[in-house]
Amino acid sequence: MQPWTVPNLKALDSDEEFVWRNLARFFVVAPQLLDEDLRRDAGLSLSEYTVLMNLSEAPGSRLRITELANRAYLSGSRMTRLVDTLISEGLVEKCRSADDGRGTDVTLSDRGLRRLVDAYPAHLRSVRERIMNHLERDALNGFGTAIGSIVGSFDSDLPARAGRE
Repeated sequence: MQPWTVPNLKALDSDEEFVWRNLARFFVVAPQLLDEDLRRDAGLSLSEYTVLMNLSEAPGSRLRITELANRAYLSGSRMTRLVDTLISEGLVEKCRSADDGRGTDVTLSDRGLRRLVDAYPAHLRSVRERIMNHLERDALNGFGTAIGSIVGSFDSDLPARAGRE
């Protein structure tokens, strides 16, 4: 098939097309599989795990909800719904921001930390079996640098996206 021509853009060559198609599949399939593994083995979704993990790593286990949405790659409305679910399970608490009183902060509860610790082995096993065991040790640094470069180019778009809705 002939590639379409687009003014001022160079078509992907065969190596680039190979990388892009595999990366596109990875973007869709890997999160689904990691989510399935966590739900089955730990009773948490990947989004729930990511929220609890980010809170556990934050100073005082507390983040503004917009920052938490950015770190978890979720929209503001999706994060609000997820936080409400986690509150109902006693895993997090929500309160007015201590900084200015206008925003909302989310804090990891003791129960949430225990749930995260309990889920960690399932998460680790899934990441190792689904991803890390398929990468050569010598390729890790280069792979991480390449992915980091791509993700870094997205950073300026993330805060605006997570705060919308």
